[in-house]
Amino acid sequence: MEIVRAMKSKWIPVVAADKCTGCGRCVEVCGVQCLEIAEGIAVLPRPDACGSEEHCITECRDDAIHMAWVPMEGNETIGIWR
Repeated sequence: MEIVRAMKSKWIPVVAADKCTGCGRCVEVCGVQCLEIAEGIAVLPRPDACGSEEHCITECRDDAIHMAWVPMEGNETIGIWR
């Protein structure tokens, strides 16, 4: 069975590297653990795991995270994105 991949968009957190202080608060509240700190800033290495719940935004005291529709390739019926 072949997985059909189509270019879609997913509502995910986007980190402004120039504002992020790397405090890790967003990582702590991310229940699905899709965020992590790399080289001193928050990154989203697993966008497929993100449930778009926006907890990270609420927790960010530096106003470094906002949500955006980001073009991604994936199969939305089974939640695989990249």
